[in-house]
Amino acid sequence: MKITVIGVVPPCPRCQRIYDLALEVANELGIEVEMKKIAYDSEESQRYGKVGTSHDIAEWANMEMDWSKIREIVSEGWSKELDDFMMPCAKKAEEEGWLMTPVLLIDGKVAFMGYVPRKEDIKLAVQKTLSSTG
Repeated sequence: MKITVIGVVPPCPRCQRIYDLALEVANELGIEVEMKKIAYDSEESQRYGKVGTSHDIAEWANMEMDWSKIREIVSEGWSKELDDFMMPCAKKAEEEGWLMTPVLLIDGKVAFMGYVPRKEDIKLAVQKTLSSTG
């Protein structure tokens, strides 16, 4: 199985958190996984669709965001509050066909994007992929 996180380089707290959770899931399930990180602005990431950060989405959609508040929240590391604060961008991205970071791919398919899912949700997605591939 191959798990890829598309995000910013170096990783932001959200990109690092989703990577760490996916790695924890693989270890808990005792499965061999090739873990990979790719930059959101790389040619490789763009093969999966139009990928951008919350800043890219907000700028493109002319959304008002309190970037000073976001920087304040980010300085504390990942939190649900951070994901909640960025959710308007994630929803806009989904509506318009963008992939917003962080993006978690499982065997080349988008499993999650725009937020950090619960570890249990990542585990379910991995198990579903395992059962469908035999």
